[in-house]
Amino acid sequence: MSEDPMVEEFFSEVNDKYYPQVMEGLEMLEGDDLGEGIEILARPLHTIKGVTGFMPGFEEASHFTHKIEDFLKKVQAGEVEVNSHNITLLQRGINMIFQVLEQLREGNLDEEEQEEVLALITEASSSGQVEEKALGAGVDVETRDGVTIIRVKDPRVHLDGHFKPIISAILFIEPGDSILLDLAQVLTFGSGAWGAVASMGTTFKIAACNLSPDAKQTLYAWRFDKTISIYTDEETYFTAQ
Repeated sequence: MSEDPMVEEFFSEVNDKYYPQVMEGLEMLEGDDLGEGIEILARPLHTIKGVTGFMPGFEEASHFTHKIEDFLKKVQAGEVEVNSHNITLLQRGINMIFQVLEQLREGNLDEEEQEEVLALITEASSSGQVEEKALGAGVDVETRDGVTIIRVKDPRVHLDGHFKPIISAILFIEPGDSILLDLAQVLTFGSGAWGAVASMGTTFKIAACNLSPDAKQTLYAWRFDKTISIYTDEETYFTAQ
């Protein structure tokens, strides 16, 4: 594999760009700067996952990175308890991504160690999650100047029961119409919830206002602002229209 120009170019990028970025993010996790650390880690991990998925012989690295990325998102969203054990486990998993890459490059993959880490992550995710069937407080919907305003009433929007009312409300709106999510009552908005809303951004004109710092950080960390416009408050949104 090491003779392949594509592989060599990828590893050059890993060594010169992605690994230094990851090390910076890991240092921030150790310094208790969780939000900033996760934001820095998210981008290189997402890129590594995507690129290795198209590299023959490196699909296992893509699969493993995907599992670590999912755990990272759960920690960020608060779906997994943020404690020293889980942060250490996250750091171990991220470091192991680079071990897996090198092992695949050399042809000596250690599947046993991978399985151990993934088992620990599964256990941590299961023990730290809230009951998935929990119902959310729902939404209030109103119309103003031809714009549908969806006011989210849950303080934490992470599980299916929290964001499905938002999606259901959107589906009752005509394609192409404008939507404003009012998150004034929301403290945290998980990446999975943002992803579900952002996926509808090609069909509807979606904007959001009154974002908390945590909700805004999650949105920008995963680049969902590409399909969701952000405004300070409701009046700022209507002034801009």
